[in-house]
Amino acid sequence: MTNDFHWQAEFVAQSAWRLLSLQDANTLSPTYGCFHYAYWRDKTSEFADARFQEAGATLGLLSLPAFDGIRAQSSERLYEAFSAALTNWSRQQYPEGAFDEWYKGERGFAAAEFPMIAYGLAARFLGDSLKPDDRQILTQTLNRAAAWLSIRHDLVKTNHEAAAAAALALAWDATGDQRWRSAARAAIDNVLSRQTPEGWFPEVGGMDLGYCSVLLDYVMLYTLVTGDACAIPAMRRLFAFMLPHIHPDGTISPEAGLCLNPYVSRVGLGLLSAHDPSAAALVRRLVVASPGTEALIPYLADDLRLCRWSHLPLAAWLLFPGFNADPSASDLYPSGWTWRKQAAVAAYHGPDWHVYFSPAGGGAVRVFHQDWKVCEDLGLSVDYNGPWHNGQRGSAGYDPDRDVTAVEDGFRMDSQLGPASFFFPGFIFRLILRLGCVTPLSSKWLRAAIDFYRLKMRTAVNQSAAPMAKGAGDYAFSRTVTVTADGVRIEDVLTSAKEALPAGAVKLAFDPRRAIPVIGGGKSLRISKFITADQAVTIQWEAN
Repeated sequence: MTNDFHWQAEFVAQSAWRLLSLQDANTLSPTYGCFHYAYWRDKTSEFADARFQEAGATLGLLSLPAFDGIRAQSSERLYEAFSAALTNWSRQQYPEGAFDEWYKGERGFAAAEFPMIAYGLAARFLGDSLKPDDRQILTQTLNRAAAWLSIRHDLVKTNHEAAAAAALALAWDATGDQRWRSAARAAIDNVLSRQTPEGWFPEVGGMDLGYCSVLLDYVMLYTLVTGDACAIPAMRRLFAFMLPHIHPDGTISPEAGLCLNPYVSRVGLGLLSAHDPSAAALVRRLVVASPGTEALIPYLADDLRLCRWSHLPLAAWLLFPGFNADPSASDLYPSGWTWRKQAAVAAYHGPDWHVYFSPAGGGAVRVFHQDWKVCEDLGLSVDYNGPWHNGQRGSAGYDPDRDVTAVEDGFRMDSQLGPASFFFPGFIFRLILRLGCVTPLSSKWLRAAIDFYRLKMRTAVNQSAAPMAKGAGDYAFSRTVTVTADGVRIEDVLTSAKEALPAGAVKLAFDPRRAIPVIGGGKSLRISKFITADQAVTIQWEAN
């Protein structure tokens, strides 16, 4: 398997049948062209999620001659599906230009901008192949959406503001309206003003590696469309932050970020490669070999994500001739340990070892020997029902304020095991959303309240697992990760403040089959894992 860019584009082309099967293809139907299966067919949703319509842009791109050799459907069939999707997308639009995504009446920022990008890219690449009637519908829909988007900002998730810049730039590209070009530059200025000293951009009050990539994609699309290079220095600083935390196989550790997003850029990376030798080095690595399905899972694995993001690999392949894959750019990683205090993530790179340590995510560790992953240790958990404790406690969860100390050859994290917190909105919450979004003004204020909560709690909310509370519970947990000439050592110390726990109560994410005894009453359990150059893993533990 070679050339990841071609491999991903081919995966999308071979998945076109899935997208077509999700679309309402009945020309007599009032929802003709809709991709939201739960809405138009199953009737389990009371509204159409506009994000599903991005699948139409994918099918439009696949109709291009560039994909003649890898698609199974005719270009005429694909373009027909694109045209129907475009018309349906325009019908989902509110009169003021907004769309819904997560709940009816939301009038969401992301619901407007991301389909704008998908259809804007489709129009840009289709060029004269875009039929006049479709161009008219696209122009009208983009103008209304751009008018709504241009007077709004989303600074809770900076990647959304970057996507707004790309969406407005593409609206300008498709319509020629100079207002959208000016609004796009204003959005870029907002994005650049929020870059942290470490190089990343805040997402819901924290750092997320996957959204670093999303932001890179859309800022570089803005740069491509407008020719405005003002953001290039900032994107180089962003990529310098990202690079030490990208695995040799082209993936990342999702636990390092607040939103658990494991996506790694292709479009933005490729466009940046013309300006940055480190980006060119990573492009070169992806040209030589593909991570395969591991890189697809974050954004193409299921129907929802395939509909939303499948246009991106096609755009990357169409843009690929302009990417820099200079074989002389061979020094991919900085040598030794890299520690980012504000983001609370660390990485080590040497001739043989690549180690990724995420204190922000509860201490998750991944170890690669050269290019092969040999260890994935996501921490500890306790599952015990007793007189003073019921349920599960775990080390995972986003908290960049955990105590981290530099030690010889590595770092130590000190924390507590906390209770897992999951968000499932109930009937009353859903009713409040429904009633609170009857009008545009009430929808705006309700969304502001939701964003206030997300920032306060440092959680994306719509992710299944929310952060765990620092300092909560009766278990002190420390993890030390060191790298020496002999290998990599991960040493955990778990101290139980109350009674003794029975064998099997402590679960190792590394090897959940082992029954580990723990001595309570303030005594501790020490677990040591040692990975050697021959990729052997030794586990030892002692209670004291």
